[in-house]
Amino acid sequence: MAKFESNQEEFTTQTQSVENTDVVGETSNLQSINEKLVDQSIKISEEHWVKSYWRPAMGWLYMIICLVDFVIFPLFSMFTPVIYKMNGVNGVYIPWQSLTLSNGGLIHLSFGAILGVAAWSRGKEKLMGVA
Repeated sequence: MAKFESNQEEFTTQTQSVENTDVVGETSNLQSINEKLVDQSIKISEEHWVKSYWRPAMGWLYMIICLVDFVIFPLFSMFTPVIYKMNGVNGVYIPWQSLTLSNGGLIHLSFGAILGVAAWSRGKEKLMGVA
């Protein structure tokens, strides 16, 4: 019985020492993670908004350009003669000619290249852990 009690005491002291080292290890691990998160948030907050949001801004701008040039202005040019006729004004229907497709659609090629390279480089940054 004495041997069992001594083994039990050794077991409890060993488990307490292991638990203490685990707590210390976890605490230091949490502190290092916390420091990394703080460093990342500082880097993000120091970054100018133009640098961090230019990709989405370019995407939204291109989407607005396409929406206006291919949907809104053609609808406006289609319904303007109808509104004129309802009000008794005789007008000639002039079909909409896309502004962005003139010059061979160079603006679409430019936006495609800029946004494509930006998305590719952003993906590379995320894989490397830079961003």
